[in-house]
Amino acid sequence: MKSETLTYFPARSRHRARMAYLFGALGGILFGYDSGVIAGALLFIRKDMTLDARLQGLVVGGLLLGAMVGAFGTGRIADRYGPRKMLIGAGVMFIVTSILSALAPDPVTLIVARVLIGVTIGVSTIQVPLYLSEIAPKHIRGGLASMNQLAIAIGILISYIVCYGLAAHAQWRWMLGLAAVPSVFLTIGMLFQPDSPRWLVRQGRVDEARRVLEITNTPQDAADSLREIQQASDATRTVRLVDVFRSKALRPTLVSVFGLAVLQQALGINTIVYYAPTILRAAGFGESAALLNAVGLGVLSIIMTICAARVVDRVGRRPLLVCGALVMALSMVVLGVVFHAGVTTSAAGSVVAVGALAFFKAAFSFSWGPLVWVMMPELLPLRIRARTMSAAALAMFLTNFIVAATFPALLEMGAASAFAVFSACCVVAFLFAIYRLRETAGLSLEEIEKGVG
Repeated sequence: MKSETLTYFPARSRHRARMAYLFGALGGILFGYDSGVIAGALLFIRKDMTLDARLQGLVVGGLLLGAMVGAFGTGRIADRYGPRKMLIGAGVMFIVTSILSALAPDPVTLIVARVLIGVTIGVSTIQVPLYLSEIAPKHIRGGLASMNQLAIAIGILISYIVCYGLAAHAQWRWMLGLAAVPSVFLTIGMLFQPDSPRWLVRQGRVDEARRVLEITNTPQDAADSLREIQQASDATRTVRLVDVFRSKALRPTLVSVFGLAVLQQALGINTIVYYAPTILRAAGFGESAALLNAVGLGVLSIIMTICAARVVDRVGRRPLLVCGALVMALSMVVLGVVFHAGVTTSAAGSVVAVGALAFFKAAFSFSWGPLVWVMMPELLPLRIRARTMSAAALAMFLTNFIVAATFPALLEMGAASAFAVFSACCVVAFLFAIYRLRETAGLSLEEIEKGVG
Protein backbone atom coordinates (compact mmCIF):
# COMPACT_ATOMS: atom_id res chain seq x y z
CA MET A 1 0.00 0.00 0.00
CA LYS A 2 2.62 2.54 1.00
CA SER A 3 4.92 1.78 -1.91
CA GLU A 4 2.11 2.39 -4.42
CA THR A 5 1.03 5.56 -2.69
CA LEU A 6 4.31 7.28 -2.09
CA THR A 7 6.40 6.39 -5.14
CA TYR A 8 5.76 9.69 -6.88
CA PHE A 9 6.98 11.78 -3.94
CA PRO A 10 10.58 12.89 -3.42
CA ALA A 11 12.50 10.57 -1.08
CA ARG A 12 12.54 13.12 1.73
CA SER A 13 8.76 13.58 1.52
CA ARG A 14 8.19 9.82 1.53
CA HIS A 15 10.32 9.50 4.65
CA ARG A 16 8.51 12.35 6.44
CA ALA A 17 5.11 10.94 5.50
CA ARG A 18 5.99 7.51 6.86
CA MET A 19 7.35 9.02 10.06
CA ALA A 20 4.16 11.04 10.56
CA TYR A 21 2.03 7.92 10.13
CA LEU A 22 4.31 5.83 12.35
CA PHE A 23 4.55 8.20 15.29
CA GLY A 24 0.88 9.12 15.00
CA ALA A 25 0.01 5.44 15.40
CA LEU A 26 2.25 5.02 18.47
CA GLY A 27 -0.58 6.38 20.59
CA GLY A 28 -2.62 3.39 19.47
CA ILE A 29 0.16 1.01 20.55
CA LEU A 30 0.08 2.50 24.03
CA PHE A 31 -3.71 2.26 24.15
CA GLY A 32 -3.46 -1.41 23.18
CA TYR A 33 -0.64 -2.19 25.61
CA ASP A 34 -2.29 -0.57 28.63
CA SER A 35 -5.61 -2.22 27.77
CA GLY A 36 -4.17 -5.67 27.14
CA VAL A 37 -1.48 -5.87 29.82
CA ILE A 38 -4.05 -6.03 32.59
CA ALA A 39 -5.33 -9.34 31.13
CA GLY A 40 -2.10 -11.12 32.06
CA ALA A 41 -1.13 -9.00 35.04
CA LEU A 42 -4.53 -9.54 36.66
CA LEU A 43 -3.79 -13.25 37.10
CA PHE A 44 -1.01 -12.28 39.52
CA ILE A 45 -2.34 -8.98 40.93
CA ARG A 46 -5.46 -10.67 42.28
CA LYS A 47 -3.29 -13.14 44.21
CA ASP A 48 -0.74 -10.57 45.38
CA MET A 49 -3.37 -8.04 46.51
CA THR A 50 -6.20 -10.53 47.24
CA LEU A 51 -8.69 -8.98 44.82
CA ASP A 52 -12.30 -10.18 44.74
CA ALA A 53 -14.47 -9.93 41.60
CA ARG A 54 -15.54 -6.36 42.49
CA LEU A 55 -11.98 -5.07 42.87
CA GLN A 56 -10.89 -6.89 39.72
CA GLY A 57 -13.65 -5.10 37.85
CA LEU A 58 -12.49 -1.75 39.27
CA VAL A 59 -8.84 -2.37 38.35
CA VAL A 60 -9.90 -3.05 34.77
CA GLY A 61 -12.74 -0.54 34.68
CA GLY A 62 -10.76 2.26 36.36
CA LEU A 63 -8.88 2.78 33.12
CA LEU A 64 -12.18 3.22 31.33
CA LEU A 65 -13.53 5.69 33.89
CA GLY A 66 -10.44 7.83 33.35
CA ALA A 67 -10.74 7.45 29.59
CA MET A 68 -14.24 8.93 29.72
CA VAL A 69 -12.88 12.00 31.51
CA GLY A 70 -9.94 12.32 29.13
CA ALA A 71 -12.05 11.87 26.02
CA PHE A 72 -14.86 14.25 26.90
CA GLY A 73 -12.63 16.92 28.38
CA THR A 74 -10.35 17.31 25.37
CA GLY A 75 -12.61 18.65 22.63
CA ARG A 76 -12.14 22.37 23.33
CA ILE A 77 -8.43 21.93 24.12
CA ALA A 78 -7.92 19.95 20.89
CA ASP A 79 -9.58 22.72 18.87
CA ARG A 80 -7.02 25.13 20.27
CA TYR A 81 -3.81 23.09 20.16
CA GLY A 82 -4.44 20.49 17.45
CA PRO A 83 -3.89 16.70 17.39
CA ARG A 84 -0.07 16.81 17.26
CA LYS A 85 0.41 18.82 20.45
CA MET A 86 -2.26 16.78 22.19
CA LEU A 87 -0.33 13.59 21.39
CA ILE A 88 2.89 15.10 22.74
CA GLY A 89 1.12 15.83 26.03
CA ALA A 90 -0.37 12.34 26.05
CA GLY A 91 3.11 10.84 25.63
CA VAL A 92 4.40 12.65 28.71
CA MET A 93 1.40 11.52 30.75
CA PHE A 94 1.83 7.91 29.59
CA ILE A 95 5.38 7.92 30.98
CA VAL A 96 4.34 9.27 34.38
CA THR A 97 1.24 7.10 34.83
CA SER A 98 2.93 3.87 33.70
CA ILE A 99 5.61 4.27 36.36
CA LEU A 100 2.99 5.15 38.98
CA SER A 101 0.96 2.00 38.27
CA ALA A 102 4.08 -0.18 38.52
CA LEU A 103 4.90 1.22 41.96
CA ALA A 104 1.37 0.92 43.41
CA PRO A 105 1.56 -0.58 46.96
CA ASP A 106 -2.15 -1.41 47.36
CA PRO A 107 -5.39 -1.85 45.37
CA VAL A 108 -6.56 1.75 45.89
CA THR A 109 -3.33 3.22 44.54
CA LEU A 110 -3.40 0.82 41.61
CA ILE A 111 -6.98 1.77 40.76
CA VAL A 112 -6.09 5.48 40.95
CA ALA A 113 -3.10 4.89 38.67
CA ARG A 114 -5.28 3.03 36.19
CA VAL A 115 -7.77 5.90 36.20
CA LEU A 116 -4.97 8.37 35.38
CA ILE A 117 -3.72 6.11 32.58
CA GLY A 118 -7.29 6.07 31.33
CA VAL A 119 -7.40 9.88 31.16
CA THR A 120 -4.35 9.75 28.92
CA ILE A 121 -5.85 7.00 26.78
CA GLY A 122 -8.99 9.10 26.40
CA VAL A 123 -6.89 11.85 24.84
CA SER A 124 -4.94 9.59 22.49
CA THR A 125 -8.02 7.60 21.46
CA ILE A 126 -9.48 10.70 19.83
CA GLN A 127 -6.35 12.41 18.61
CA VAL A 128 -4.69 9.44 16.85
CA PRO A 129 -7.54 8.72 14.38
CA LEU A 130 -8.10 12.46 13.91
CA TYR A 131 -4.43 13.02 13.12
CA LEU A 132 -4.13 10.04 10.77
CA SER A 133 -7.35 10.81 8.88
CA GLU A 134 -6.54 14.51 8.47
CA ILE A 135 -3.00 14.05 7.11
CA ALA A 136 -3.85 11.12 4.79
CA PRO A 137 -4.68 11.45 1.05
CA LYS A 138 -8.30 10.46 0.35
CA HIS A 139 -7.47 7.41 -1.82
CA ILE A 140 -5.61 5.68 1.04
CA ARG A 141 -7.31 7.32 4.03
CA GLY A 142 -9.16 4.14 5.02
CA GLY A 143 -5.98 2.08 5.02
CA LEU A 144 -3.96 4.65 6.93
CA ALA A 145 -6.70 5.39 9.43
CA SER A 146 -6.88 1.62 9.99
CA MET A 147 -3.32 1.93 11.30
CA ASN A 148 -4.85 3.10 14.57
CA GLN A 149 -6.53 -0.26 15.11
CA LEU A 150 -3.42 -2.05 13.82
CA ALA A 151 -1.37 -0.13 16.38
CA ILE A 152 -3.86 -1.06 19.12
CA ALA A 153 -3.61 -4.71 18.07
CA ILE A 154 0.20 -4.54 18.10
CA GLY A 155 0.10 -2.99 21.57
CA ILE A 156 -2.18 -5.75 22.83
CA LEU A 157 0.08 -8.42 21.32
CA ILE A 158 3.18 -6.87 22.90
CA SER A 159 1.41 -6.82 26.27
CA TYR A 160 0.50 -10.51 25.96
CA ILE A 161 4.08 -11.43 25.01
CA VAL A 162 5.45 -9.43 27.94
CA CYS A 163 2.96 -11.06 30.30
CA TYR A 164 3.84 -14.53 29.03
CA GLY A 165 7.57 -13.84 29.35
CA LEU A 166 7.24 -12.54 32.90
CA ALA A 167 4.58 -15.02 34.04
CA ALA A 168 7.08 -17.49 35.50
CA HIS A 169 8.29 -14.80 37.90
CA ALA A 170 4.87 -13.19 38.51
CA GLN A 171 6.42 -9.78 37.73
CA TRP A 172 3.20 -7.85 37.21
CA ARG A 173 4.86 -4.54 38.19
CA TRP A 174 7.27 -4.83 35.26
CA MET A 175 4.33 -5.75 33.04
CA LEU A 176 2.64 -2.44 33.87
CA GLY A 177 5.77 -0.28 34.00
CA LEU A 178 7.18 -1.23 30.60
CA ALA A 179 4.51 0.91 28.94
CA ALA A 180 6.79 3.87 29.67
CA VAL A 181 9.21 2.73 26.93
CA PRO A 182 7.02 3.37 23.85
CA SER A 183 5.71 6.49 25.60
CA VAL A 184 9.17 8.05 25.32
CA PHE A 185 9.26 7.34 21.57
CA LEU A 186 5.79 8.86 21.11
CA THR A 187 6.72 12.04 22.95
CA ILE A 188 10.01 12.59 21.15
CA GLY A 189 8.74 11.50 17.74
CA MET A 190 5.70 13.79 17.67
CA LEU A 191 7.90 16.80 18.42
CA PHE A 192 9.24 16.53 14.86
CA GLN A 193 6.01 15.72 12.98
CA PRO A 194 3.79 18.16 11.05
CA ASP A 195 0.52 19.55 12.35
CA SER A 196 -2.76 18.54 10.73
CA PRO A 197 -3.33 20.68 7.59
CA ARG A 198 -7.01 21.13 8.44
CA TRP A 199 -6.15 22.42 11.91
CA LEU A 200 -3.53 24.75 10.39
CA VAL A 201 -6.08 26.21 7.97
CA ARG A 202 -8.47 26.89 10.84
CA GLN A 203 -5.64 28.74 12.59
CA GLY A 204 -5.02 30.86 9.48
CA ARG A 205 -1.64 29.20 8.77
CA VAL A 206 -2.38 28.38 5.14
CA ASP A 207 1.22 28.28 3.87
CA GLU A 208 2.14 25.72 6.54
CA ALA A 209 -0.92 23.66 5.61
CA ARG A 210 0.19 23.65 1.96
CA ARG A 211 3.65 22.39 2.90
CA VAL A 212 2.16 19.58 5.00
CA LEU A 213 -0.17 18.52 2.19
CA GLU A 214 2.76 18.40 -0.23
CA ILE A 215 4.41 15.81 2.04
CA THR A 216 1.64 13.28 1.35
CA ASN A 217 0.27 14.46 -2.02
CA THR A 218 1.46 15.46 -5.47
CA PRO A 219 1.68 19.27 -5.88
CA GLN A 220 -1.57 19.35 -7.88
CA ASP A 221 -3.45 17.14 -5.40
CA ALA A 222 -2.08 19.26 -2.55
CA ALA A 223 -3.40 22.44 -4.20
CA ASP A 224 -6.81 20.83 -4.81
CA SER A 225 -7.00 19.53 -1.23
CA LEU A 226 -6.02 22.91 0.20
CA ARG A 227 -8.74 24.63 -1.82
CA GLU A 228 -11.36 22.16 -0.58
CA ILE A 229 -10.21 22.56 3.02
CA GLN A 230 -10.32 26.37 2.78
CA GLN A 231 -13.80 26.30 1.27
CA ALA A 232 -15.06 23.98 4.01
CA SER A 233 -13.37 26.06 6.70
CA ASP A 234 -14.71 29.37 5.33
CA ALA A 235 -18.23 27.97 5.11
CA THR A 236 -18.32 26.71 8.67
CA ARG A 237 -17.69 27.84 12.18
CA THR A 238 -17.02 25.92 15.37
CA VAL A 239 -20.33 25.29 17.16
CA ARG A 240 -21.22 24.37 20.70
CA LEU A 241 -21.75 20.70 21.43
CA VAL A 242 -25.25 21.38 22.74
CA ASP A 243 -26.14 22.97 19.38
CA VAL A 244 -24.81 19.90 17.59
CA PHE A 245 -27.24 17.64 19.44
CA ARG A 246 -30.14 20.04 18.85
CA SER A 247 -29.57 20.13 15.09
CA LYS A 248 -32.12 18.06 13.15
CA ALA A 249 -29.93 18.19 10.04
CA LEU A 250 -27.05 16.55 11.92
CA ARG A 251 -29.18 13.92 13.63
CA PRO A 252 -28.68 11.10 11.05
CA THR A 253 -24.92 11.65 11.17
CA LEU A 254 -24.90 11.63 14.97
CA VAL A 255 -26.91 8.40 15.06
CA SER A 256 -24.35 6.81 12.73
CA VAL A 257 -21.33 8.04 14.70
CA PHE A 258 -22.65 7.25 18.18
CA GLY A 259 -24.07 3.95 16.98
CA LEU A 260 -20.63 2.95 15.72
CA ALA A 261 -19.01 4.01 19.01
CA VAL A 262 -21.43 2.19 21.31
CA LEU A 263 -21.79 -0.96 19.24
CA GLN A 264 -18.03 -1.43 18.84
CA GLN A 265 -17.76 -1.88 22.60
CA ALA A 266 -21.10 -3.68 23.12
CA LEU A 267 -19.95 -6.48 20.81
CA GLY A 268 -17.84 -7.83 23.67
CA ILE A 269 -14.38 -7.40 22.18
CA ASN A 270 -12.87 -6.03 25.37
CA THR A 271 -14.01 -9.04 27.35
CA ILE A 272 -11.63 -10.89 25.02
CA VAL A 273 -8.87 -8.28 25.41
CA TYR A 274 -9.12 -7.87 29.19
CA TYR A 275 -10.17 -11.37 30.18
CA ALA A 276 -8.86 -13.69 27.43
CA PRO A 277 -6.55 -15.57 29.85
CA THR A 278 -9.39 -15.77 32.40
CA ILE A 279 -11.81 -17.13 29.77
CA LEU A 280 -9.22 -19.61 28.56
CA ARG A 281 -8.57 -20.78 32.12
CA ALA A 282 -12.31 -21.34 32.49
CA ALA A 283 -12.08 -23.37 29.27
CA GLY A 284 -9.61 -25.73 30.92
CA PHE A 285 -6.19 -24.20 30.20
CA GLY A 286 -3.49 -23.52 32.82
CA GLU A 287 -2.10 -20.01 33.38
CA SER A 288 0.86 -20.32 31.00
CA ALA A 289 -1.21 -22.04 28.31
CA ALA A 290 -3.92 -19.40 28.65
CA LEU A 291 -1.38 -16.59 28.20
CA LEU A 292 0.20 -18.38 25.22
CA ASN A 293 -3.19 -18.79 23.54
CA ALA A 294 -3.84 -15.09 24.19
CA VAL A 295 -0.60 -14.30 22.33
CA GLY A 296 -1.90 -16.34 19.41
CA LEU A 297 -5.11 -14.32 19.40
CA GLY A 298 -3.02 -11.14 19.36
CA VAL A 299 -1.05 -12.31 16.31
CA LEU A 300 -4.30 -13.18 14.54
CA SER A 301 -5.67 -9.72 15.30
CA ILE A 302 -2.66 -8.03 13.68
CA ILE A 303 -2.85 -10.20 10.56
CA MET A 304 -6.55 -9.49 10.05
CA THR A 305 -6.15 -5.76 10.68
CA ILE A 306 -3.44 -5.61 8.01
CA CYS A 307 -5.77 -7.45 5.62
CA ALA A 308 -8.53 -4.94 6.35
CA ALA A 309 -6.19 -2.01 5.71
CA ARG A 310 -5.27 -3.45 2.31
CA VAL A 311 -8.84 -3.89 1.05
CA VAL A 312 -10.95 -1.24 2.80
CA ASP A 313 -10.38 1.49 0.20
CA ARG A 314 -11.24 -0.92 -2.65
CA VAL A 315 -14.10 -2.92 -1.14
CA GLY A 316 -15.57 -0.15 1.00
CA ARG A 317 -16.46 0.21 4.67
CA ARG A 318 -20.04 -1.11 4.82
CA PRO A 319 -19.48 -4.59 3.30
CA LEU A 320 -16.72 -5.35 5.81
CA LEU A 321 -18.84 -4.13 8.74
CA VAL A 322 -21.83 -6.24 7.67
CA CYS A 323 -19.82 -9.45 7.18
CA GLY A 324 -17.80 -8.91 10.36
CA ALA A 325 -20.89 -8.51 12.54
CA LEU A 326 -22.40 -11.71 11.14
CA VAL A 327 -19.28 -13.81 11.82
CA MET A 328 -18.95 -12.37 15.34
CA ALA A 329 -22.58 -13.21 16.14
CA LEU A 330 -22.08 -16.82 15.09
CA SER A 331 -18.82 -17.06 17.06
CA MET A 332 -20.47 -15.84 20.26
CA VAL A 333 -23.31 -18.33 19.79
CA VAL A 334 -20.79 -21.18 19.51
CA LEU A 335 -18.88 -19.95 22.57
CA GLY A 336 -22.09 -19.71 24.57
CA VAL A 337 -23.17 -23.22 23.57
CA VAL A 338 -19.79 -24.69 24.55
CA PHE A 339 -19.91 -23.14 28.03
CA HIS A 340 -23.62 -23.94 28.49
CA ALA A 341 -23.02 -27.59 27.62
CA GLY A 342 -20.20 -27.75 30.17
CA VAL A 343 -17.76 -29.44 27.79
CA THR A 344 -14.92 -26.94 28.20
CA THR A 345 -12.95 -29.36 30.37
CA SER A 346 -12.69 -31.84 27.50
CA ALA A 347 -10.00 -31.53 24.84
CA ALA A 348 -12.57 -31.11 22.06
CA GLY A 349 -14.50 -28.49 24.03
CA SER A 350 -11.36 -26.48 24.72
CA VAL A 351 -10.43 -26.53 21.03
CA VAL A 352 -13.90 -25.35 20.02
CA ALA A 353 -13.77 -22.54 22.63
CA VAL A 354 -10.40 -21.33 21.34
CA GLY A 355 -11.65 -21.59 17.76
CA ALA A 356 -14.72 -19.49 18.53
CA LEU A 357 -12.57 -16.86 20.24
CA ALA A 358 -10.24 -16.85 17.23
CA PHE A 359 -13.06 -16.39 14.71
CA PHE A 360 -14.55 -13.60 16.81
CA LYS A 361 -11.21 -11.81 17.15
CA ALA A 362 -10.45 -12.23 13.43
CA ALA A 363 -13.84 -10.86 12.36
CA PHE A 364 -13.59 -7.90 14.72
CA SER A 365 -10.06 -7.06 13.58
CA PHE A 366 -11.17 -7.21 9.93
CA SER A 367 -14.20 -4.99 10.41
CA TRP A 368 -15.53 -3.22 13.49
CA GLY A 369 -12.09 -2.83 15.07
CA PRO A 370 -10.37 -0.65 12.46
CA LEU A 371 -13.35 0.69 10.51
CA VAL A 372 -15.11 2.42 13.39
CA TRP A 373 -11.99 4.57 13.85
CA VAL A 374 -11.97 5.20 10.09
CA MET A 375 -15.62 6.16 9.74
CA MET A 376 -16.27 8.30 12.82
CA PRO A 377 -13.96 11.19 11.82
CA GLU A 378 -14.96 10.73 8.15
CA LEU A 379 -18.67 11.19 8.85
CA LEU A 380 -18.30 14.29 11.03
CA PRO A 381 -18.09 17.78 9.46
CA LEU A 382 -14.92 19.74 10.23
CA ARG A 383 -16.71 22.33 12.38
CA ILE A 384 -17.89 19.69 14.88
CA ARG A 385 -15.31 16.92 14.37
CA ALA A 386 -13.05 17.32 17.42
CA ARG A 387 -15.77 18.00 19.98
CA THR A 388 -18.21 15.41 18.69
CA MET A 389 -15.43 12.82 18.56
CA SER A 390 -14.88 13.59 22.25
CA ALA A 391 -18.54 12.94 23.01
CA ALA A 392 -18.55 9.76 20.90
CA ALA A 393 -15.45 8.52 22.70
CA LEU A 394 -17.19 9.20 26.02
CA ALA A 395 -20.08 6.99 24.90
CA MET A 396 -17.60 4.37 23.73
CA PHE A 397 -15.70 4.26 27.01
CA LEU A 398 -18.89 4.31 29.07
CA THR A 399 -20.11 1.24 27.20
CA ASN A 400 -16.69 -0.35 27.56
CA PHE A 401 -16.69 0.34 31.31
CA ILE A 402 -20.12 -1.21 31.81
CA VAL A 403 -19.10 -4.33 29.89
CA ALA A 404 -15.69 -4.69 31.57
CA ALA A 405 -16.92 -3.98 35.10
CA THR A 406 -19.81 -6.45 34.93
CA PHE A 407 -18.14 -9.28 33.01
CA PRO A 408 -16.29 -10.92 35.97
CA ALA A 409 -19.56 -11.24 37.86
CA LEU A 410 -21.34 -12.53 34.74
CA LEU A 411 -18.56 -15.07 34.24
CA GLU A 412 -19.05 -16.34 37.80
CA MET A 413 -22.82 -16.70 37.26
CA GLY A 414 -22.41 -18.48 33.93
CA ALA A 415 -20.45 -17.51 30.84
CA ALA A 416 -23.11 -18.79 28.43
CA SER A 417 -25.53 -15.99 29.33
CA ALA A 418 -22.88 -13.30 28.82
CA PHE A 419 -21.95 -14.64 25.39
CA ALA A 420 -25.64 -14.78 24.43
CA VAL A 421 -25.95 -11.06 25.21
CA PHE A 422 -22.90 -10.27 23.09
CA SER A 423 -24.30 -12.36 20.24
CA ALA A 424 -27.49 -10.28 20.31
CA CYS A 425 -25.41 -7.10 20.18
CA CYS A 426 -23.60 -8.45 17.11
CA VAL A 427 -26.97 -8.99 15.39
CA VAL A 428 -27.90 -5.37 16.16
CA ALA A 429 -24.57 -4.25 14.67
CA PHE A 430 -25.29 -6.32 11.54
CA LEU A 431 -28.64 -4.57 11.02
CA PHE A 432 -27.18 -1.16 11.90
CA ALA A 433 -24.46 -1.48 9.24
CA ILE A 434 -27.03 -2.39 6.60
CA TYR A 435 -29.65 0.25 7.32
CA ARG A 436 -27.90 3.20 9.01
CA LEU A 437 -24.45 3.64 7.43
CA ARG A 438 -23.51 5.28 4.14
CA GLU A 439 -20.38 4.45 2.18
CA THR A 440 -17.46 6.91 2.45
CA ALA A 441 -14.72 5.11 0.51
CA GLY A 442 -13.09 7.14 -2.27
CA LEU A 443 -14.45 10.51 -1.09
CA SER A 444 -12.48 13.38 0.41
CA LEU A 445 -13.51 14.57 3.88
CA GLU A 446 -14.88 17.73 2.28
CA GLU A 447 -16.95 15.72 -0.24
CA ILE A 448 -18.40 13.64 2.59
CA GLU A 449 -19.22 16.85 4.48
CA LYS A 450 -21.32 18.14 1.56
CA GLY A 451 -23.77 15.33 2.26
CA VAL A 452 -24.21 16.41 5.89
CA GLY A 453 -26.43 19.20 7.14
